[in-house]
Amino acid sequence: MTLSTILVQTRKYNVDYFPITNMRNRKLDSKTTQKNPQAKNSPLKNGKIQKDIRQDSTPVFIIIIIVLFLSVLFGALYVFQSMSASDESGETNFVTDPSKMQKRSDKQSDTLANKTPKSEKLTETISDNTQHMDKSFPTDNVPKHDNSKRVPPPEKVKPQLRQGIDPKIEEEMNKFKSTLQTGMSPKKIFADGRRLPPVELLPQKPNNSSVKVYLYDEFLSEAECDGLMKAHNRHVTEISKKDPIICFDTVNTLRQHLKAAGVNRKVSPNDFMAGTTCLDKTFSSEFKDHIHSNWSYSTAFYRGESRFSNVFEYRVKEATALKPENGGKFQITSYPLNVGYKLHTDCIEDNQDKRDRVATILVYLQDVEEGGETQFPELGIWVKPRKGRALVWNNMNEKGKCEHLSIHQAAKVTKGHKFILQRWYYYTSFYSLGKRPPEPHIPVMESGTPRVSCDEYAHGSCRWYDEWNYDHIIEYQKQKITLI
Repeated sequence: MTLSTILVQTRKYNVDYFPITNMRNRKLDSKTTQKNPQAKNSPLKNGKIQKDIRQDSTPVFIIIIIVLFLSVLFGALYVFQSMSASDESGETNFVTDPSKMQKRSDKQSDTLANKTPKSEKLTETISDNTQHMDKSFPTDNVPKHDNSKRVPPPEKVKPQLRQGIDPKIEEEMNKFKSTLQTGMSPKKIFADGRRLPPVELLPQKPNNSSVKVYLYDEFLSEAECDGLMKAHNRHVTEISKKDPIICFDTVNTLRQHLKAAGVNRKVSPNDFMAGTTCLDKTFSSEFKDHIHSNWSYSTAFYRGESRFSNVFEYRVKEATALKPENGGKFQITSYPLNVGYKLHTDCIEDNQDKRDRVATILVYLQDVEEGGETQFPELGIWVKPRKGRALVWNNMNEKGKCEHLSIHQAAKVTKGHKFILQRWYYYTSFYSLGKRPPEPHIPVMESGTPRVSCDEYAHGSCRWYDEWNYDHIIEYQKQKITLI
């Protein structure tokens, strides 16, 4: 419901209410007249009696005036005494100075104390485009989430590294109870009048895998898709005014990229900035030119940062039984011409940590003229992008083991432009899941600088991000610290 609709309905109710009341009064007078047929000949119509009544009512009128005067006088004295007392105690309910306002409840104060300002530019972009998209978003029965607290840096997560964490946040960490997401249960739902039945895509190759792939057409409306693409493009354009810092998982990946680009240059870990696997600003600009910015672009938003995040996760929950609390960030990714993403699994194979991606939902935000298919080669499944179409599949089995047959790739776009929205759901939830992390302290860079991350050369691709994480920090990798 839009604000204009609410205002129209409010005016309608205000107009209708009073005439109904007057009609009831008129009906009551009519009934009274019918029950008392002599009312028309009432003695009150006699002029003499009316005059006597007016004369008799004069003393009563004077008494009423006196009572009202005394009431106002005593009321004023009471208010004056209350204000005097409040001035002596230093508290008052009548001040307009915010510094003198009454204190909030302990719970509200704690919430405010733990708030950390978000990235202003990103917040403005999300806010502006939320206004654009709100017109088509149903919000009935959609739960609201508070994402006001930032997650402490990962290097402070372990008990011996927790100095400096806000005591309130640390208390929340200790009280946090993880939830399990062992699978999904797709079913038919309705959204904005659209019937959304799941279609299971059967493997074309025999296998013993637990991986299931489902398709929902029109999972997002055209307005929702258009709003997301607009928000993404606007943010990418703004952040791209600065050249990105380019990071790699290893120096070997850097070597392979340079070799593929035909660049004969010897590199070593010394080419990375101190404590990281990232190139400095100058080398990053050179690398960008070598590969001609051949990467995809991803922007992220988190739970509670927009109305759409609430609407989308609720719809996913209704359709698949994937729990919102087990969901990570929302990521919009665009693929320019001749860009795709190599074969990979969303979970980590042979990983003992159950805080891994158990399921993925991916929604195409527009049609692609040629290319851009999502392909599962081990299952013999491929899906063509169509605006509003959603794919959902599990990456792990019910015991939390990463399934190799969930391996998939995004085919290169050969004509047009591809946009998707995706979210990963985790087998075991953890405290920082779905919360925006703070920017790391290294590398030292200008605020608002984007990041390009190039993963393992054989199973990944380079991708531009509007935010930073800790994967490029060497100390983080050595200690294998995982966000709580």
